[in-house]
Amino acid sequence: KRAKDVAYHREKMLLCKQKEAGIQLNAEQADWRDDTDDDELEAHYMYMAQLQEVSLDVVDSGPIFDDEPL
Repeated sequence: KRAKDVAYHREKMLLCKQKEAGIQLNAEQADWRDDTDDDELEAHYMYMAQLQEVSLDVVDSGPIFDDEPL
């Protein structure tokens, strides 16, 4: 499932970038882009950004265990 989600989001992002760059999409690409759920895509990226923030906080806080051997 994860590989499918990654491919889905990659395709959606590439099509949106092509549209922004003024590259004309073929009918199949335009239909797929229009039929996909932008709210779901946005929610996914917000979730990933939150995970990254937490990961950075954990790295900055240092070890949560004694780093000296007993």
